[in-house]
Amino acid sequence: MGDGNLWKEEYKIGNQKIDDQHRELFDKIEALLVIATTADAEENRRECLEIIEFLVSYTVSHFETEEALQRELHYVSYEEHVRIHEQFKNTIRTYRERVENDFSRETLKKFVGTLLTWLAVHIRDCDKKIVRNEPIDSNTGFEGAEDLIRRVARQLLSDTYSVEISDIRTCVYKGYIEGKVIVRTIISGDKNYVFLYGFSEEMAKTLYSRISGLELREIDAPDAIERSALIELGDIFSSHVLANMLKNGHTQFEWKGDIFMEEYSDSCINIHNSVLLEFTTDCGRLEIMYCLAGD
Repeated sequence: MGDGNLWKEEYKIGNQKIDDQHRELFDKIEALLVIATTADAEENRRECLEIIEFLVSYTVSHFETEEALQRELHYVSYEEHVRIHEQFKNTIRTYRERVENDFSRETLKKFVGTLLTWLAVHIRDCDKKIVRNEPIDSNTGFEGAEDLIRRVARQLLSDTYSVEISDIRTCVYKGYIEGKVIVRTIISGDKNYVFLYGFSEEMAKTLYSRISGLELREIDAPDAIERSALIELGDIFSSHVLANMLKNGHTQFEWKGDIFMEEYSDSCINIHNSVLLEFTTDCGRLEIMYCLAGD
């Protein structure tokens, strides 16, 4: 058990049961943080896995308690709050699988960082509004975005590039996108739309080969042609999503694409005002994040 440094009185929402559960979550996160940063993770592997299993199950039961309170209070943003919970349950389960497959200090740190950041932001931006019955900030740029991204990804990956999708999970933006190659597409018009794509090495090589007929040989240092082709992948995905999303016929946009290697983070992106989908395929993994810049 930690000494309570992560828990802050400002996290109280005004309901004793929920506040006690939040504090328990912070204490368990702190215990995992101590192991991840100061102890030998491998020697404490059993304790780590027990804490992670507790966090997974306790988070689910906590969400059930919180949602029951919202129903009792007839909370105005109940459905949106449940959607956010479902996204994070997928995220925490994904991380449990990653820790089981790659038990390392780095993976533990990412797990702790994701959970700690999400919980603190979620309490501040969402949970504190329950008792006061205040709506979660609306986001008018997300109607159907998740379904559109799923549909476009299935069309392009499966139908166009013959990449079979085995699993799709809607998660929360962790503060960063993972992949061997990360492509960022910013589309500026009446609003600024941001898309991030995290391609695993196998996925990047497969798509590059099937589009260009060439081999992506130096993935750690792609040349100008390879960089342009990979950026174009992001443009293709983004244009398909945006074309289906916008109903007003606006076509005056400026496009900017960039490439990053291994990991890309952006502290300006609000974890709740974004859509993140993780695709598992027969050719590796793909993460797609969409948001409106500045929201």
